Amino acid sequence: MVPIVEISELYFSYDNKNLAINNLNLTIYEKEWVCILGHNGSGKSTLAKLLIGLLEPLKGAIKVNGKILSQDTVYDIRRETGIVFQNPDNQFVGSTVADDIAFGMENQQISREEMKERIDKYIRKVRMEAYLQHEPHLLSGGQKQRVAIAGALAMNTKILIFDEATSMLDPQGREDINTLIQELKNDGDKTIISITHDINEAMLADRVIVMKDGTVMTAGSPAEILKDEALMNDCGLDVPLTVKLSQELKKYNIIDDIYVKQEDLVNSLWEYNLKK
Repeated sequence: MVPIVEISELYFSYDNKNLAINNLNLTIYEKEWVCILGHNGSGKSTLAKLLIGLLEPLKGAIKVNGKILSQDTVYDIRRETGIVFQNPDNQFVGSTVADDIAFGMENQQISREEMKERIDKYIRKVRMEAYLQHEPHLLSGGQKQRVAIAGALAMNTKILIFDEATSMLDPQGREDINTLIQELKNDGDKTIISITHDINEAMLADRVIVMKDGTVMTAGSPAEILKDEALMNDCGLDVPLTVKLSQELKKYNIIDDIYVKQEDLVNSLWEYNLKK
């Protein structure tokens, strides 16, 4: 696997007293979907802002696609790193959906013909072609996030960061965006970094990284991490319903009554949840 994001001994503080990021070390590889999971205040959104140079670390190094992030390289790195924030209204600048998707490309002086091709391609990708001439602020929350994603995709970045991009959406909106992220992953040409506290979103990723108090606690596959009830509780996170159900069945000896091993049941429920 080829590293695309390498972070070493990273520190950051908002007030020069309390550390929001504390000796954080992390490697993310090309074309994987990584979910950075953590409770509010764990430092995960601060990390997203550090990755694109919106914040400057106290010390440590961030390397993106072989370039050390600095004042000299920050704009080059932003050309390779798209981000979708929690509130899409903060990203809208155009009077129509089409204008908004075109905005970033205009800043890069991409030709009108190329812009039109990309707008048409990615508005279809997010299934919002019927809204191309609509005003962004009149759309629903889920529709706004789709437009924000189209704008990020149109920049043809190698890395796409979703910073709590589903936290303000209703359950259907969250499911729609998570399905879209899965489709982007299946396309196989981007590294996806999801920053969230949504367990259902984390279950879909290739790898889960758990943060607490500004540092990485552990990393592994969703099955390894999310079934660790002690770890999840220690980090202020909820365990998946599948794990809770298996524990209840074991508590009342229902598993033994139906001759099903606990591990087999958890695995079956896990696979069912992923297929929903």
